[in-house]
Amino acid sequence: MHASPFRSLPRVAAPLTVALLTAPLLVACGSSTPAEMADVVLMDANNYTSTTTLALQTIPTKSGADLMVCWDGLMKDLLCHDINATNGGIDNVAFLQIPGFDHTQVATKLAVGQLDENLVKVYRDYHTSKTPDSKCVTLSQMILGTSTLDPATDYVEPAAGKTVTYMLLFASGTTPGVGSKAMAFLDPMAASAVTTVAAPDACAGNVLDFNATLGTPISISATDKTKWLVDWSKLTKDSFGNPVVFNKIDNVLLGFYQGKTAADLMTSFTDIEQIATTLYEVPVAKGVRNVDLAKATVKGGTDVFPGFTQTDGVWAMAVTCSQCQVPAPVALTILQPQ
Repeated sequence: MHASPFRSLPRVAAPLTVALLTAPLLVACGSSTPAEMADVVLMDANNYTSTTTLALQTIPTKSGADLMVCWDGLMKDLLCHDINATNGGIDNVAFLQIPGFDHTQVATKLAVGQLDENLVKVYRDYHTSKTPDSKCVTLSQMILGTSTLDPATDYVEPAAGKTVTYMLLFASGTTPGVGSKAMAFLDPMAASAVTTVAAPDACAGNVLDFNATLGTPISISATDKTKWLVDWSKLTKDSFGNPVVFNKIDNVLLGFYQGKTAADLMTSFTDIEQIATTLYEVPVAKGVRNVDLAKATVKGGTDVFPGFTQTDGVWAMAVTCSQCQVPAPVALTILQPQ
């Protein structure tokens, strides 16, 4: 069996990190420091918890057919945000064959970041830059290395008593499984005559249901920049209860929300980056478990974080991982400047 390169599956609920999904790892702005020396230590009790479900559309098609897959009608992503050049667009279309698991099991694993790469028997994809004027691709055009997808053997109706899940992913960026904007299950049926697949509206029908609950807020000095060293080495799990993979954490985001409360952020969690009045960020080098917020700069710019000068709203901080299986922040907490 061919080893799968599928290193990470799509993050399905992408608060605070949608724009960072395809960003490379950034240069370090800090060094490892014992948690005992940190000014702010993020613990499990301070982290948010979340639940999420995926209700993906299943598209019946002809078994063994070289399907034509089109995404010209795909306008919204899973978060109901516009799909266009400014937020990545569609750069990659991928096909997955996952034997031994039904649609419900796969969707459940995807939703909480637990679909192991070893479960994927067949992975092939197509980079849309190859034909920028086209919004369609056939299954046989999808490739891994020099191996193309063979619908006659890779996309067939399972034998009686066998369970196989097939799915399509539409993503920004070309890293396998990262940056997914939309997805759907395929159902090969010998009785079907359908050979064309249109990417379904990722926003329709409550495809993604994500709910977050905040943990205990953390106090931080409002004015003393020497007291802004934040450490997360004591975290043991992310919001879904998965073990934290520290070596994949690559950014910290700090946002101010004027006129908002913590409760407001929870009701708009999937838009939390868009509704921020101001966002700052600090890159994190591989393996580092703390950052100095005094080194934060405005997201997308060079202006240095001036401090917690705004008080007519709420401050939130997120520890993020742009290459993890789920793009929801590894940790997110409310900061209370004192």
